[in-house]
Amino acid sequence: MREGQLSVALLLSDLNEVKEISAVFKKLGIIPHFYEDLKTFWSGTLERIPSLCIVDVKKMSEGEFLLRDHPAVKSEKLPLIFFYSKNTEPLLVSTYDFFHLGLLKKTEDYESPLRAILKRLNHFMHLEFENQTLKVSKHEMAETIEKLKFDKITMEQTDQYQSMVKSVCVQLEELRGESDFFRAVERVFHGIDEISEFALLELSFNGQKLISPISHVQKFRAIPSLWLGQACPKGIELFAQNMATQVAVEIMGGDLVSLLIKGNLSRPDKMMFIKAKNELFYNHFDWNMLEAYLNGFYASFRNKLDSEPSVEKKFSSSFEAMSFLDQFLFGNSARESDDKKALIKLDYRLIDVDLTSLVEVVLKKSNNRFFWAKFEKEFINKLEIQTRSDFRSFEFGVNHLAFLIESRDLDSFFDELKDFSSKFSYWKYFEESDGVLSQIVTPKVSMVPLSAFAYLKATHKASLAYHEKTSSLISDKETLAKLKTKDLIWGRESINEI
Repeated sequence: MREGQLSVALLLSDLNEVKEISAVFKKLGIIPHFYEDLKTFWSGTLERIPSLCIVDVKKMSEGEFLLRDHPAVKSEKLPLIFFYSKNTEPLLVSTYDFFHLGLLKKTEDYESPLRAILKRLNHFMHLEFENQTLKVSKHEMAETIEKLKFDKITMEQTDQYQSMVKSVCVQLEELRGESDFFRAVERVFHGIDEISEFALLELSFNGQKLISPISHVQKFRAIPSLWLGQACPKGIELFAQNMATQVAVEIMGGDLVSLLIKGNLSRPDKMMFIKAKNELFYNHFDWNMLEAYLNGFYASFRNKLDSEPSVEKKFSSSFEAMSFLDQFLFGNSARESDDKKALIKLDYRLIDVDLTSLVEVVLKKSNNRFFWAKFEKEFINKLEIQTRSDFRSFEFGVNHLAFLIESRDLDSFFDELKDFSSKFSYWKYFEESDGVLSQIVTPKVSMVPLSAFAYLKATHKASLAYHEKTSSLISDKETLAKLKTKDLIWGRESINEI
């Protein structure tokens, strides 16, 4: 701070000393304010605390006024310099309990000691300003010591919540092997005591509404699907965000934290709402850091889900898959590449996932669009995220997915596939998901002998069993008329033949 910005108050008993000290300050560009008694000094410094006060040790008490009782002295905010002479030096004992910046002894030349005092004062004020700025952002330097103690406690609590958000990120990082972003978040958020409840809305595949996932966690609050009135192809637009927030507040109450989760779109495709149990958690938890981490966490899931399966992971067609299986029964053909011949030497096992129950739901909901390609890609990609086993896959019609797995991984992969297929969110791939939530999809996971003949026989048998069971399901003439020109492959039969 520059000397010209200082304000100085003098409380001295000797007017000659006042004149000499004032002359030095005026020479430095500072006009001090002189008080004749402690009472006027008291009221004057209460209105505005000076940058520096020079107080005669003889003026520390006057009538009912005691300098030690001054509010700014008690709070150690009043910058004091005590003036004394050789005769009044014994009175300095009474200054020992004060917070002060030093002493000024009566002398014939005050310029040198006052310059030293001002230099020390400027340095002290600079350090104090830096200290206050670091501890309490944008707060006034004039805060009392009691207020600083309170802020220190608040800072400690903030540090605690800062550590908590790092812990939450570590827990989420450990769940990167989960097949679904929401399942990972669900597991972590359910275990955070400070979270009272949370909700999630995500953009549907057609971008026309916001839907809430299914969860059996007690803290999760389901929000009804929201029709947006217009498609949001680039993510959740601002009007949709406002709509979702209003509905969430109505259902969950006020003081909600809203997190916007972005994938590969320009706008977010998920919104998360969190209700805190207490105000400290709500105010001091680093939600921005959590949101930034969740964006990266979700983007990694999104990239994996959107990636196209490699040749090593998926057969280009069921015909290629059947040819591959034939080699285990009939041996390598002469024209097969060395890479494919090498694959035949591996000890593979074949597992089939029968999705007939899913197709049944699709047939029941003939007016409800199902996103077939999206479903297949994400089913396989999510399975790959979750499992540690390498597999190759191929589809056989729309009601069978087959997986080739090495025998050493068979037991673990078979159990993982059964659990994964039973918990998969099939309803998300229907355009009108609300009407499908009550439908039960129960895929059948089974082992099949390693040959094209055995697999064809198994799937054909499943197809015949299905048609015997559901011969009355497609009796509605209006449904048949809509589907008449569209083949629904069951082995070699079409809808016209049903």
